[in-house]
Amino acid sequence: MNMDQKIVSERRLFNKNFLLLWSGQVVSSIGNSIQYIAIMWWIMNHFPSAQSGIVMGLMFTFSVIPMAVIGPFAGVLNDRISRKSIVILSDFLRGILILWMAYLAYTNTLTALLIYLISALMGIGGAFFNPAIQSTIPNIVPDEKLTRANSFYQTGIQFTQIIGPAIGGLLVGFFGPFFVFMLNGFSFVISAGTEIFINFKQSISEDKDSSFFSDFKDGFRFLYDQKLIFWSMIIVSILNFAFSPIDILIAKQIKEIYHLGALELGYSVSAFAIGMMIGSIVLSIIPEIKVKHNFIILGMALTGILYALFGVAPNLITFLIIAFLIGFALAFVNVLFQVIIQRLVPDEKRGRVFSVMLTFETIFQPISLSVVGFLSASLSNFFIFTFLGSVVTIFSFLFYLVPGVKEV
Repeated sequence: MNMDQKIVSERRLFNKNFLLLWSGQVVSSIGNSIQYIAIMWWIMNHFPSAQSGIVMGLMFTFSVIPMAVIGPFAGVLNDRISRKSIVILSDFLRGILILWMAYLAYTNTLTALLIYLISALMGIGGAFFNPAIQSTIPNIVPDEKLTRANSFYQTGIQFTQIIGPAIGGLLVGFFGPFFVFMLNGFSFVISAGTEIFINFKQSISEDKDSSFFSDFKDGFRFLYDQKLIFWSMIIVSILNFAFSPIDILIAKQIKEIYHLGALELGYSVSAFAIGMMIGSIVLSIIPEIKVKHNFIILGMALTGILYALFGVAPNLITFLIIAFLIGFALAFVNVLFQVIIQRLVPDEKRGRVFSVMLTFETIFQPISLSVVGFLSASLSNFFIFTFLGSVVTIFSFLFYLVPGVKEV
């Protein structure tokens, strides 16, 4: 390929680097979505009803604590060293962890404490991996195609979450958790293999005199100076508090309210993914939305209203329709907000900024997961869904008060 052909290729959305990144994440996401059903169903069937919500809450808590604690430090490393190395190593080591879980399940030695440990280690890997991916997408696609790139990326991920949970429900029923965990472990290893061939095109700061701590402070200073990002981050962290326990509530709704099984739990998770995939497809084919803030705010408010309605869904069909609509609205919120942040933050600061944002967005999740996990043993799903949905709706409209939001 001559130089002119190479330039033309890199100006395309579907260039080699983006397709390799996308395909690797699709493979590992399929494995994750299959395991998602397996681990929740394992807990639901190995603990009494009053304890299962607590165990799931603690499992999710241990998975997000590392993001809240080490996220900013991981972000600084993302800007100082090769993101490619971080991405490959994170995927490979997480694959080994899941294969270990498969072995524990096969030998019937998988305990709640070991699940918490593996969840925490997976969270550490995610704390390094997620900012690296978010920081890389703007480097490997042309700016005018950034919205479509994020939409296509989300479409692929959500498609895996459509087929993954349904397949997961079937595989758990026929082969058991061991087989599902093993598939997920290999999916991470395969993803790491595809990432070897990606050119991440990273801009590493040439300021050799800057220290790790000064770079760490620089990420916070940049965020504080960018009032749009800073206040949006605060509000999003509160919204994440309300959304974090949704998986616990859905699992209990399926098993204890509708008296259904793992397959129907898979359908419920898939309904979210179908909605997000359709929403992402719509964003990828329509002209780029110029005034993004209205779509973000109204999408989140609609999500909150629908979230509250979960508690009054009389049957599985109604529940699935609500889940689909929430997913559709969230696709607009997530993709458009992601594009705004990617464009506002320069590449050499992107890793630390995304990590600080991830920290603030997840800082309340351990509290939310633990509290709701315990409350779910005594309070009805109706009450919890109504309360959390109301919180999401009210705080969504606070975005209108964020400085500079009407300019995006």
